[in-house]
Amino acid sequence: MKAQLEKTCNRPVHKLFFIGIGGSSMSGLATMSLHEGFSVEGSDMVASGYTEKLQSLGVTVHIGHDYNNIPTDTDCVVYSAAIHDDNPDMVKATDLGLPKIERSAFLGLFSHIFNKTIAVSGTHGKTTTSSMVATLLLHANLHPSLSIGGKLDEFGGNALIDGKDYFVVEACEYVDSFLKTTHSIGIITNIEEDHLDYFKGGIEQIKESFHKFGQILPADGLMIAYGDSPVVLETVKGLSAPVVTYGIDEKNDWHAGNIIYDQVGKPEFDVYKGQTFYGHYKLIVPGQHNVLNALSAIICGDFLGIPVATSIDALSRFSGAKRRFEFRGEVNGINVYEDYAHHPTELKVVVDASLNYEHEKLWVVFQPHTYSRTYFFFDEFVDAFAKADYVILNDIYSDREGNDWNIYSEDLQKAIVQKYGIETVTISEFSDIIKHLSDHLKPGDLVLVAGSQTINRVAFDLVDHLKEKYQA
Repeated sequence: MKAQLEKTCNRPVHKLFFIGIGGSSMSGLATMSLHEGFSVEGSDMVASGYTEKLQSLGVTVHIGHDYNNIPTDTDCVVYSAAIHDDNPDMVKATDLGLPKIERSAFLGLFSHIFNKTIAVSGTHGKTTTSSMVATLLLHANLHPSLSIGGKLDEFGGNALIDGKDYFVVEACEYVDSFLKTTHSIGIITNIEEDHLDYFKGGIEQIKESFHKFGQILPADGLMIAYGDSPVVLETVKGLSAPVVTYGIDEKNDWHAGNIIYDQVGKPEFDVYKGQTFYGHYKLIVPGQHNVLNALSAIICGDFLGIPVATSIDALSRFSGAKRRFEFRGEVNGINVYEDYAHHPTELKVVVDASLNYEHEKLWVVFQPHTYSRTYFFFDEFVDAFAKADYVILNDIYSDREGNDWNIYSEDLQKAIVQKYGIETVTISEFSDIIKHLSDHLKPGDLVLVAGSQTINRVAFDLVDHLKEKYQA
């Protein structure tokens, strides 16, 4: 990695500065850089669990972007796609004449040091699927390294360098980031419209981007594609690498059949390779979407020679990546969950999943992410709340764009009330959300806190607040 980076920077590199170090991917890359022997420092707008973990490893993290953050002995700056040229840290890096590398390009440099990179892409399901793949490799004693968007207890976080044979990476399509890695196995979990602030050409431009992702695969590699989607099937046509399809439909190369669910939606199912029975699987993560995620991981494991019994055992233990319908606590009969959902399809799935759990009223707390996504998928977001009893909206969080669409959470609020008659409020401060919930929740209610950014803090703080309230 060091040789690759120094070649790119055209200078010796010992110290790295990460702008936006608190993001899941950026914090992972910072951790991996430490493993590779670099000195690491960084900055971000707010403190988080990721920044705290880095600080425990000895990394200096500056909270807040400031011209004076970057030390003069820095050799190279790594920045996330959300960071713009007028960011004070970026201005300082420019004034110092430092080489600057965007996150995806930096990840691409890492991919060169592994024999096989397994890149998991798709509009939804990337984190869970890449986590399942990594778990399979771990249980098969293949010592995987990884860079994914969610924390895994078995790996102690979201990034790890162990062996140099296998690198599991969550491959994001935003700004064509996933075209920077060199991968030999690719997975496409699904393709829908998203990131329309970048993909202004809509679904056709998105399909073109995913096709380019597939073109990176070598002729002896493998593309694992969700075959129940006509959009995905069109996208993977003409690739030089073999394409294997999966889904529920028996027309696929692999399919899941005889699916049954327990009372909270946890599935068990049979897997067929062609028309031949492959194995019977049970999961402890709920929903059909996780059947599909697991199926793509099973195919990847089979391609790598992992025994069926190993994949059955590994997936039966897989409890999910952090922030994927994760239970935060129960107080006085009130259950609190949180989820990373930020696209309307994801939000609808997790709202529907909540209905599997016994409850009186379902409260959904949601923080929209980016003005463009809220604007372009406005009607879909409104419909995603259809089965909730109460909705609390936080202000739109946007770390990479201005409000050029003149869209606000209050607009969603009015539309939800008008279409479904659901009691909906918009509350800006987290402390006020917690107070509103505390004043209105009753035993038996279920609270789902959803969103990809800072809103998860509400789930933790709500549980703490309820404990104080009912134990006082």
